[in-house]
Amino acid sequence: MPSLSKNSEFHLHWVGVMLTQIGAYFTLIALPWLTLSVANNNPTTLAVIMACFGIPHSLFILLGGSIADKYSPLLVIKISRFGFALSTLLFALSLYLYEPSLVLLISFALFAGGFSALGFPANQSFIPRIVLPEHILKANVLTMGSSFVIQACAPVLVGFSLLGIKSYLEVNGLFRTDIEHLIVAFFLDAILVTLAACCTLKIRHQDKEQSMTSSSVFRSMLKSFQYSFTHPNLKIILLYLMLISILIHGPLFIMLPYLVKVTLNMDESALSYLLASQGIGTFIGATLVAICKPNMQNLGKYILVLDLLTAIVFIQLGFQSSLLLLCISLVAIGCAAGFTVVAGTAWYQLNVPIEKLSGAIALVLFAIHGLIPLSSMLLGTLLDRFEVSQITTLLGVTTALICIIGLASAKIRNMGKVSSAIANQATKLKEVPHNA
Repeated sequence: MPSLSKNSEFHLHWVGVMLTQIGAYFTLIALPWLTLSVANNNPTTLAVIMACFGIPHSLFILLGGSIADKYSPLLVIKISRFGFALSTLLFALSLYLYEPSLVLLISFALFAGGFSALGFPANQSFIPRIVLPEHILKANVLTMGSSFVIQACAPVLVGFSLLGIKSYLEVNGLFRTDIEHLIVAFFLDAILVTLAACCTLKIRHQDKEQSMTSSSVFRSMLKSFQYSFTHPNLKIILLYLMLISILIHGPLFIMLPYLVKVTLNMDESALSYLLASQGIGTFIGATLVAICKPNMQNLGKYILVLDLLTAIVFIQLGFQSSLLLLCISLVAIGCAAGFTVVAGTAWYQLNVPIEKLSGAIALVLFAIHGLIPLSSMLLGTLLDRFEVSQITTLLGVTTALICIIGLASAKIRNMGKVSSAIANQATKLKEVPHNA
């Protein structure tokens, strides 16, 4: 296997991941905007559509790793990208030919969410198969670093692109309704993901034949559950992450487009600024991990303090009427999230046996992303009955109280401390040689 700089398979995979991520922002901005336009700014409808997009993630995050191991990650990535591109293309054509409807939006959200979720764990598990063991860290740094840069830059580029497309359509008399530029956004996403899928077609990697039985996928998932929820550290981390996902990260998914369109009465470019600010914060937080090299044994304290600060910032989101101040708030929230994600990933890599790592990380991803549909539905219901400021205060104060209780509890604040017996077991298993 060649070095990383000459590894064409890694380069194709890397480019494919970046194209997919850039394309995702066209849909991430266009879909909620289109939904609010069709539903007359109804927050419950927005929550339903975004939940339909997120529900497949809840299912496939748990099953995706085992499915990719059974049927080859590369094959799963191909099906995921071509399936998503086809779904998005058909959706854009339907919007062009027919009036948008809730049935059409729900159908697209389910199919697109399903195909994108299918490739999520496969993308993460493919790198160790195409690079040498000594190059895995560098390959992860390159892909994760590119992801953070895209999070910071892509939303603004997409926002300006949509404004340019909208202006072009108006000048040339092609602007019949207020969704033509959104249709173009879905077309562009389909094109970028198609290009990413073509990158996978040029990868010649061959997986070794698998000997798993048809029931092994579910057996593997059950073992991951048993390991994670009997582990003295993992069960606390997972339960805590689920609470924070429901109270903070899930509501942000719905609140940002609602704040921009309904509260601030601004266009899509304002939403792109908020997403970009969050991406910039994530990049800063990840960089701080590299600079500070935090002690992983203190992971619990870091997370609790950062989430306490996030809760305070989240409370004031509902009282803001300035886009600039909202952007600054999103940078702060993103910074805390970026630090936690990178430090948390390193903690898992150091303290979970390699043979159990994929299943354990899948449960973490579920705890963070899988509950977003539930919290989105909760927020959509609350927005119909309460002011945004009341909701952010309720959720933020609840989160702050959880963090304060966690800091006061030795068991919770020390959730990053691993007993010497467990640490030695993880280290011993990682020292066993494995094939690249």
